[in-house]
Amino acid sequence: MPEQFQWSKAAAFVERVERLNLHGLHFQHIELCQRRAWMYLHKVNFAQWYARVQTGTALHDTSYQRDHSVRGLMGLAPDRIDWEQCMVFENKGTGGAVEASSNQTAFYALILSISTGQVWRAYTHILSSRRRREVVLDESRLTTLWQASEQLERLSHQESVPSAPKMALSVSP
Repeated sequence: MPEQFQWSKAAAFVERVERLNLHGLHFQHIELCQRRAWMYLHKVNFAQWYARVQTGTALHDTSYQRDHSVRGLMGLAPDRIDWEQCMVFENKGTGGAVEASSNQTAFYALILSISTGQVWRAYTHILSSRRRREVVLDESRLTTLWQASEQLERLSHQESVPSAPKMALSVSP
């Protein structure tokens, strides 16, 4: 029998998620860059114009058929759900940006845990290596997701685009 899920901040978390219309990618973006998260919150997304994103999207779409059981889930778009085993999976092309992708996957497990009252397990499936990485929904991860939701709340009220540190661009041949 699955373990019962209890978290004192569950109701407040869901209220914030619903009010701000947050979903998994918000929790990925806030880990990567405040500016990127702000733009995503404000419906500004240039990723589809980036060749590496287009390639990754094509690989993602053709590598695994999307699980049809996730259709209709409000704010949730994981790649696969095992409803019987209470497991949620998110596919990623490579193993990079571990914390960002882990937060996205953990978000799905957290929302499913709150919704069902059972503890869900989360896994990030790395397509390039055909391995999966478990994302543990422990107190530390819950704190990280709570703090990320607070950051997203602040960004949602911010009118100007946050500054971003300059980064060296890596160009692949």
